[in-house]
Amino acid sequence: MGKRINKIINTILFIIGRTRAFFWSFLLKNIGHSVDIMSGVIIMSPQNVQIGHDVLLNAGTKIGGQKGVRIGNYVQLSYNVNLVSENHAYHNPSLPIKTQGYFGGPIDIGSDVWVGANAVILPNIKIGKGAIVAANAVVTKDVEPYAIVGGVPARLIKYRFKRKDIKEAKEIDLS
Repeated sequence: MGKRINKIINTILFIIGRTRAFFWSFLLKNIGHSVDIMSGVIIMSPQNVQIGHDVLLNAGTKIGGQKGVRIGNYVQLSYNVNLVSENHAYHNPSLPIKTQGYFGGPIDIGSDVWVGANAVILPNIKIGKGAIVAANAVVTKDVEPYAIVGGVPARLIKYRFKRKDIKEAKEIDLS
């Protein structure tokens, strides 16, 4: 009985998530099909955000699209992921941080990527196809295709596949 109730609740939540994606589609630069946007997702500067198809933005995800964010196809962003494309400038010692403006750059997340809960991806970052970002990681450098990274700052843990399998996987078209 409990499994049936759980399945019904999850189905309802994903229907609501698909409905949220429909409403966001009027504001986003581009959005694919079969996108689920769960509760509490915040997208700043949505006109600069592109989302592919078959994407899950889980509860509490925050996307700062000020400098541009592109999310590929078949991407899963877990709970409370933060994509930060713009940050406060702080280099001038004679000015308060609040008055120094901003700096940053686009975030590009390739297809078939899984970003774990509470991860933070900073400006000017490219996450390669098939990569996994561990929970609570802070990504400060580009992530290679099919790499698994974690930690603060995020570092390579290992690759998902052997070198020859990665070469074959790169050839698969996920568009």
